Amino acid sequence: MSVPKPLRRTKPGPAPRPARGRLVLKLLGPPRIERGGRAIEMDTRKATALIAYLAVTGQPQARDSLAALLWPEAETERARGALRRTLSTLRTGIGGDELRVEGVRIALDDGAIDLDLRRFRALVADDRLGDAAAAYTGDFLSGFTLRDSAGFDEWQAAQADALRQELAGVLERLASSEEPRRAIAYAKRWLELDPLHEPTHRALMRLHARMGDRGAALRQYRECERILDRELGVAPLAETVSLARAIERGESTPAPPGDSTTRSADESVGDLHTRHGDYAKAIESYELARAKAAPERRGRIEHKLADVHHRRGDWDEAEAHYKAALRGQDDLALRARITADWSLAAHRRGDVPRATRLAEDALAQARRAQDEPALAQALNIVGILSGDRRRLEESLEISGRVGDEATRIAALNNLALALGRSGQYERAIELTREALLGATALGDRHREAALHNNLADLFHRSGRQDDAMRELRRSARLFSEIGGEEGEMQPEVWKLVQW
Repeated sequence: MSVPKPLRRTKPGPAPRPARGRLVLKLLGPPRIERGGRAIEMDTRKATALIAYLAVTGQPQARDSLAALLWPEAETERARGALRRTLSTLRTGIGGDELRVEGVRIALDDGAIDLDLRRFRALVADDRLGDAAAAYTGDFLSGFTLRDSAGFDEWQAAQADALRQELAGVLERLASSEEPRRAIAYAKRWLELDPLHEPTHRALMRLHARMGDRGAALRQYRECERILDRELGVAPLAETVSLARAIERGESTPAPPGDSTTRSADESVGDLHTRHGDYAKAIESYELARAKAAPERRGRIEHKLADVHHRRGDWDEAEAHYKAALRGQDDLALRARITADWSLAAHRRGDVPRATRLAEDALAQARRAQDEPALAQALNIVGILSGDRRRLEESLEISGRVGDEATRIAALNNLALALGRSGQYERAIELTREALLGATALGDRHREAALHNNLADLFHRSGRQDDAMRELRRSARLFSEIGGEEGEMQPEVWKLVQW
């Protein structure tokens, strides 16, 4: 077997100046390149874009791919020439050996550069959440754009969105684990990321109430009510209203569902990786959490492991973890939710008889438990399997009433698919857009990718081809960043349509 040659520094052009100090790339906030504490100014924006792209992707890139990305409207030879000139500008500007070229491949030497967003992610992985929040000094490439490269701008926007979601997860955990005064500061920063995110408003309401400041808690509720009405024309969810009423009456405020204080750091990091679509890392984190967990917590972690394997399409692994999650589980409502998820996995695998049996079991268990979130989830899967739109509408109504956003998004999507099959495209598009807004707020990038794809299909079938192509490009970009190990293709990840 032949061994690939290592990438080497480009030889054309003037020799680089002797480098003094490591190359530092600061991409959180306005881009800044430094060496030895001094800023390096690039002659062109394309050079800045090129070094940012190479640093973040961390992989050798083909010359023609880079030329097409940065000069999409230029003819091939002209784009190649522009890339050669930009490489020369970049090489001269950084003045070191970090830029490597071998034939048609171009890369940066990862080990020779300090990259701020890589440090941010390392701090999150090490559970140094306060340091991670401090290291996030601004949105990815804030204020930077290339007017003539829509592809680069879309990539930049996707990276910025992903990093904001990671920061939101960090701030959510800090807001639930720090003492109230510090937690309030983290929660306010969390809310700045998305002022329409009701769970953040509720977290601030609880924190103010814990501090004994009912006035501040109720002002937060009124602010939530005002902004939702102004921006979306909707009222707060029933969960938010109930919390406000409890605070108004001076009652003890209930903890949020699935209170994060019961989760270990490894489990919380696994949750972040799952939402981001880093499934290999999520599995690693959950397995660490399971090894350390108390017996009563292991079933919930097994359920999360099953969900990640389900998302990847590892059906045998998913089934093994669903069985482990149910083993010895006395909570009937949780059993119903696990069984409903197992039913969906069996359906996606193509085992319709088993999926139907499991869905019926889940529905019966949810009704016996008299648990509305479990009932909403069971009705959703029954609606998928039976094609009964009424079940989906009931799931949507219940999940909206109890504030189960994940199930509400699923029901919106599945109801939109049913409406699309019957030719009711405008209503289907409206529901899919609503589901997409929710998935983006939750930071679930896999579901977000699937919803862009479903929206593309609806636009295509309704004759709106330009809109369809726009959504399809967004979907493909997200799907390409989700799955397993680097470079590993996960076909089932791309097949997600309903859940």
